[in-house]
Amino acid sequence: MSMRKRYFFILSLLVFVTVFGQNQKIKVFLSCRCDDDFLKQNTLFFDYVRDMSLSDIEVFVFEITNASGGRNYSFNFNGKNNFLNKEYQINAIIPQNISLNNSREILLNTYKLGMASFLSNTDYQNQINVNFPRNKIITDKKKFDTWKNWVFELYGSFNFENEQSINEEEFNLGFDIDRVTDMWRLRSDFELDRSIKFFSGGEQNYSSERESLYFSGSLVRSISNHFSTGFFSSFRQDTFRNYKSSINISPAVEYNFIPYKEVLTREVTLAYKLGYNIYNYIEETIYEFEDQKMFNHSLTLNLRFREKWGSVYSYLVASQFLDLPEQNRLTINNNINLRIVRGLSLRISAYFRFIRDQINLPKGQASVEDLLLRQRQISTNYQNRISMGLSYTFGSIFNNIVNNRL
Repeated sequence: MSMRKRYFFILSLLVFVTVFGQNQKIKVFLSCRCDDDFLKQNTLFFDYVRDMSLSDIEVFVFEITNASGGRNYSFNFNGKNNFLNKEYQINAIIPQNISLNNSREILLNTYKLGMASFLSNTDYQNQINVNFPRNKIITDKKKFDTWKNWVFELYGSFNFENEQSINEEEFNLGFDIDRVTDMWRLRSDFELDRSIKFFSGGEQNYSSERESLYFSGSLVRSISNHFSTGFFSSFRQDTFRNYKSSINISPAVEYNFIPYKEVLTREVTLAYKLGYNIYNYIEETIYEFEDQKMFNHSLTLNLRFREKWGSVYSYLVASQFLDLPEQNRLTINNNINLRIVRGLSLRISAYFRFIRDQINLPKGQASVEDLLLRQRQISTNYQNRISMGLSYTFGSIFNNIVNNRL
């Protein structure tokens, strides 16, 4: 090959690589517990890949319920390859009473704003359009909050199911009051439930009726970035648990090993409660009590992590009656979702309860009807459940297309 042909070949190769590189779309891995198809279909400027190891930009969206019953979303952008060491974080707030379409538009605009920060000072910035509203933007929401952070919710439901041999009715009514500020959180909940079931089995008929009334209130004070203290109270009537009335009063203290401002991505808390209980039973208990007054205490360890490798939510609760130390309970709950390697994901859900505190059980043997229809609580030393899932995805790296036909 002559020198001229060699130079021409090298120059042609460089031009091809340059043009090809400029026409390459940016590969994005998007992880969001939202309508991510809507985000993708409105940002086809990017190529969306199914595994984060294939991406140029990783986007992880974390969400949590806010004080008003809406949702707070945190968009976390991590650059790779040509965007290495570039990170960005932006938040969005979705009010409780907003329509689905408006909430999707807010998330889409937030997502676009975050992605635009990666395209500045690149060859792509000339393809971006930025629009600002003509009217003045007012950001002081306190001028519009005539409710002063108070939030009220009234809800109810009625379910009816009817077959030849089965009739079921369920009724639910509730009312919630919340007020949350940076320093204080006040919550009050009321709920009434009623369930009636009738089963016909030829010559034998079975019926079940359960009622419960529950009221709770709490007041929590933020002391620092790590400490909080609070006061909790509750009242319960429950035919299933044999409570004519159950009253609990509990002061509590909590320590967060991680500053509370990072709650969207990680949280490790330890809480202690000391409670006083007044019980009135519908039927005499297995310990021959019709009413009791007892102290109890509990220790709760709570862990929550939302990272690009997956998520972990676990808690451990140990409780005990101070008057009867042998009456105690230990609860362990775990929910784990892990991205192990490219395309391989593991899901584990499990809880274990070691029960030694059923002081409310009614005296006498449970009937077959009680067992089948779960009309009352049954004696047990444990409750366990384990669920595991493994998935492996391979094939095309892209997942841009949405097709909902049929």
